[in-house]
Amino acid sequence: MRSKITVIGSSNVDLVVRVPTLPLPGQTVSDGRFVEVFGGKGANQAVAAARAGGRVEFVTAVGRDDVGRRMMDHFRAQGLGLSKALIVDDAPSGTALIMCDDHGENCIAVAPGANDRLTPRHVDLAADLIGESAMVLMQMELPADTTSRALELASRAGVPVVFNYAPVRSMGVSVTKAMHVLVVNESEAGSLLGASKPQTPAEAIAACLRLRAMGPESVLVTLGPAGVCGVDGSGEFHVPARAVRAIDSTAAGDTFCGALAVAMIEGQPIREAVGFAQKAAAISVTRVGAQTSIPTRTEIDAFVHEMR
Repeated sequence: MRSKITVIGSSNVDLVVRVPTLPLPGQTVSDGRFVEVFGGKGANQAVAAARAGGRVEFVTAVGRDDVGRRMMDHFRAQGLGLSKALIVDDAPSGTALIMCDDHGENCIAVAPGANDRLTPRHVDLAADLIGESAMVLMQMELPADTTSRALELASRAGVPVVFNYAPVRSMGVSVTKAMHVLVVNESEAGSLLGASKPQTPAEAIAACLRLRAMGPESVLVTLGPAGVCGVDGSGEFHVPARAVRAIDSTAAGDTFCGALAVAMIEGQPIREAVGFAQKAAAISVTRVGAQTSIPTRTEIDAFVHEMR
């Protein structure tokens, strides 16, 4: 049986400065604390799937620089397959500059760098890899034409896609039936529908129904502490969230998507898979950082056992 998850997505290094208050234009704020961590939605989801027990291939692009070399070493240490990863000479590795204040507010500037060099032609070189996968996991941090081509190849090969439509971009990708499972948070759901974001589970279910009418087999809207709402061929559902002491939500959605893909290819029905993925995300918000917060399968299983 096929068991491989192919993740196609971005890789970044996050340069994070935690400051008492965010600076105004022209203002300098001192007494910051600096940390460098690896991020990017594609990389976060690939690492999350691998740590949840998946066999993962990662199609991404990094620069031929020190950051790129360190990211590739890190990905190998996480057990990711990198046979179709691209190393480029004409762009630096993707970088995010992040400032966070003591109240949890932040401002972020991203330079995609090498991520923008991952073109439809490079995705074509991964066509065989996509075709032999059990599932493809994608997001929206690559160029839209690259993402569209990957969706087309997966659909042609009959490979299901878990598509995390994040971030929503003006030059986006149409929601279609090529997305086996569409995953969005409340803000992304509102943006895709041209409406205000759903505030309650009932409103989230209504958003799921509208999005499912665009083609996906299943739609999930994540609501943070309020849980996850979904609609599939068998109807509507709401999976409440587990109560935890959250300190940092960075990469929680990515952790959810990676764990969800693993649970689904292991044969769990989508509602049970959502519950498993929620537990992984719940662990992640109790820790600081992006990939530093993502739990292992042993930790997820222990959390599941403790909550029974």
